[in-house]
Amino acid sequence: MNKILLITKKGVSIPKKLKETLYRVFKAHGIDIVEEFKPEYQNQILAVVVLGGDGTLLRAAPTAYMLDVPLLGVNLGRLGFLTEITEDEAGKTFESLAKGTYEIEERLILEVYSGPKKYLSLNEVAIIKGPLGLMIHIKVDCDGKLLSVYHGDGLIISTPTGSTAYNLSAGGPIVHPQSDNFILTPICPFMLSARPIVIPADKKLSASLLYKAEEVHVIIDGYINFILSHEDRLQIKKAPRTLKLVRSPTRDYFEILRIKLGWAEVKV
Repeated sequence: MNKILLITKKGVSIPKKLKETLYRVFKAHGIDIVEEFKPEYQNQILAVVVLGGDGTLLRAAPTAYMLDVPLLGVNLGRLGFLTEITEDEAGKTFESLAKGTYEIEERLILEVYSGPKKYLSLNEVAIIKGPLGLMIHIKVDCDGKLLSVYHGDGLIISTPTGSTAYNLSAGGPIVHPQSDNFILTPICPFMLSARPIVIPADKKLSASLLYKAEEVHVIIDGYINFILSHEDRLQIKKAPRTLKLVRSPTRDYFEILRIKLGWAEVKV
C-alpha cells in the first residue's frame, strides 16, 4: 500500500481539523499515513508531509532527499519560508499530492564531509567560534585553489534556499532558490573588505582552521552541531540530486518574500 510519511514538530499540538483533513484526503485515495519510517516502506513512500515550521522541515529534508520523494511543508510556526503551505491551503494541496497534480520546485542540496561522515544540508553550513570570544581563521579552497582566509567570528556557506536564513541575518544576499550556486558570507569579519561572494555550485569547497582555536563549531541547518579541530577539513559540494519541494498552489516565491520580510506592497 502506498504511504505518506508524516513528520510533525515535537511538543506542538497539531490542529484537530488539519489532521482530520490530512487523513481523510489520503484515505479517500487509498494512501496510508505513517509517522515512522521503516526499511520495508522504502518503495512505498509517495511523499513526506511536514506539519510544523522551517526547523521541522529542515530535519525532514534529508529523509525526503534519500527517498527521492516530494516534501510538502504546512506552516504551523511563525516565519515559514520553507513550510510555505498555509493551513487554509493544506486541504487543496493534500488533494493535489494524492492525485499527483502538484507542482514542485527543485532545491539544491549540499553534501558535507567531515572525515568519514557525510551530512546533507538544505540551508547552510556555519563554522562559528566558541564562547571564549577569540577570533578564528578559516582557510577556504575552491577546486583545490585558495579562495580566501576569513578572519572573524565565522563563515556561512549557504545554498540559495538558505539565503533567507542565517545568511541574510549576517548581511548576505537574497538569492532566488532556483539559482545554481553557493553563497559564502563571513560572520563579523575582522577586515571590512571581506564581503559575501556567490560562486557556481559545480565548484568543490574545502574549509579548515588556519590556526588552532578553542571549540569551533560546525552547525548544519541549525540542528547538527559538531566540533571542528585544527586537523579537520570540511569538504562541501553540490549533491547529485535536488530536493523536490511542493509549491504553494496560490503564491509564488516573490509574494512569499514580500509577506515574510514585510516589504511594502507595490501598487501598479
